[in-house]
Amino acid sequence: MRAHSFAASLLLAFSAAAQDGTSERPKPPGLTVKTTSGTYTGLVNSTAPDVCQWLGIPYARPPLGALRFMPPKKAPNYGAADAKAYKPTCYQNSGNKSSLYWQLLPEYLNTGLESEDCLYVNLWAPRQPAEKVPVIIWVSGGGFKEGGGHALYQVPDQWVQRMQTHIVVTFNFRLHIFGFPGSPAASINAGLMDLRLVVEWLKDNIEGFGGDPNRMILYGQSSGNNMVLMYSYAHPKKPIVRGFIGTSGGTPLTNPTTSPNFHNVAQVAGCANLTATAELTCMQNVDALALQQAVDTINTDPNRGLFRPIADNITTFTNLTERLEKGLVAKLPFIGGFMYNEGAVFLPFDPEATTAPPPVSIPGVEGLTCSIKREVDKRNAYGLTTYRYLYSGNFTNVTPRYWLGGMHSSDIPLIFGTHYQFRGNSTEFEWQTSFAMQEFWVSFAANPNKDPRNSLGQVWPKYKGPNGLIMDFGNATGTGPSYVAPVSVADSYSGPCL
Repeated sequence: MRAHSFAASLLLAFSAAAQDGTSERPKPPGLTVKTTSGTYTGLVNSTAPDVCQWLGIPYARPPLGALRFMPPKKAPNYGAADAKAYKPTCYQNSGNKSSLYWQLLPEYLNTGLESEDCLYVNLWAPRQPAEKVPVIIWVSGGGFKEGGGHALYQVPDQWVQRMQTHIVVTFNFRLHIFGFPGSPAASINAGLMDLRLVVEWLKDNIEGFGGDPNRMILYGQSSGNNMVLMYSYAHPKKPIVRGFIGTSGGTPLTNPTTSPNFHNVAQVAGCANLTATAELTCMQNVDALALQQAVDTINTDPNRGLFRPIADNITTFTNLTERLEKGLVAKLPFIGGFMYNEGAVFLPFDPEATTAPPPVSIPGVEGLTCSIKREVDKRNAYGLTTYRYLYSGNFTNVTPRYWLGGMHSSDIPLIFGTHYQFRGNSTEFEWQTSFAMQEFWVSFAANPNKDPRNSLGQVWPKYKGPNGLIMDFGNATGTGPSYVAPVSVADSYSGPCL
């Protein structure tokens, strides 16, 4: 990574501003940290020499046997161990891996080992923090069928290395049938409860890593943002976190409570013709890999999984407007945004083609933009602090086909600081856009009750509805890598959102 003199003199001043809390200077965390689930020794490597990393710390018991499909159980104290390597992600439902991500851009995906024993967290922290630092908890997307804690574009070591003012946490949570079974006998969303347990684990343990438990935020993308928003509605009184950031997906996507999907998989998996309770017990004893393969057998859509949260009225709800009206939502600031060309990544993809695929209607793509617009409008209408943005970037090293542009997920490498690591170095404008986004995100985490700002002193104004203002990032025809623009700029990409 090369030096960037245009920002070097400003970052120190911004770093001080980002520590916008009341925490005193802590003792550096060191690499061995005692937690409620054991004492873990992390590592420092040469690519991020000022960052402590802890990889693969358990936050829950392995969800095996009778714990499959069930709410997570807090991890016991496992004693002393190294935390120097990622643990497997939770079982994915990737099907035939024909999507553009798999064919062209696997860096956006978790492509390593998979297991049912998968409930682990990873942490990246400054080696010498100036004080207890704010914490950004990343909730990965993937349509509730893919996702996890260590996709290559989602490793935040360079972000923390550059800024030295925050901690980033990633984690695995249960997916598709394992996390969102929708069985009549297991009707709670286990994957959403995994998220809550992660937040509780961090509240109890983050100080040992140099973090401030009173300055934690959730940041999610796509279905990860759905989870963040569900969390905000499910925990109105004790959210623990202090703010939310969400991109490319808003109002929660749910299956009806009467979905036949679990029962249909049971017929394929050898658990046919049973009562709901007996069917559940049988499915808890099916080999995990066989169960994953059974899901693949009946799910043929590469872009949409069969299993997603159901409206159990515990972790997610059928009528969110009613909850807003009654004040049953965490009254915390929210940043919401989307990409200008969300749907391009879901078009039929031919890796040998040199021209754009023909335009086709992609069911559900409008939800990636319109759901954000509706969510910020609703929150603003009910007096909740909101900020809105559009990502207008078109950088060939993260979207290496001219017709992809600012596709779904394409802001992630810029925020995590990984954009330059594959397919050539980044342009100066791409670096500047990355720095701006990183700084606004950390500023928000440091104090969500204050308008975010970057190292140039630029302030992100609150969203005030259809005639308000947004932040536009990465627009090569704009006035800079980040600039304030009318909301109509974003609305021109979302469509009418009826």
